Amino acid sequence: MAEGFAAIWSAVMLFVLSIGGTMIMRKFHNSMAVGFFMGGVVAMTQFFFLLFLIYLAYARDQRMMKTSAKYESLMALFSIVQCILLGSFAAILGAHRSEILDKNREQSPKYSTQGESYEPPAHSS
Repeated sequence: MAEGFAAIWSAVMLFVLSIGGTMIMRKFHNSMAVGFFMGGVVAMTQFFFLLFLIYLAYARDQRMMKTSAKYESLMALFSIVQCILLGSFAAILGAHRSEILDKNREQSPKYSTQGESYEPPAHSS
């Protein structure tokens, strides 16, 4: 029962992370939103690593009771793969976060020079 709940909960959390991450990457490019998203990705990475360890322990218990542990081993494999993928994404996002934040400045209307002429300040001699 607990294993099923963990699998469903992790799927729901990944769904929420993907929806929130899509919104942040498309619309909200401020430092707080990007930092919140990076923190969420790192937290999910740790969550899947913890699930990997839990499923390994379940598999060991199943083997000690002389029953099949193939489902627990498979879930442990899925969890570690997801952990590695999320960790890689967090590292890439962390390395390129300044480009995401700079993208916001380029698209912001107050920095836009389209349709406006620039006049340098008058220099008095």
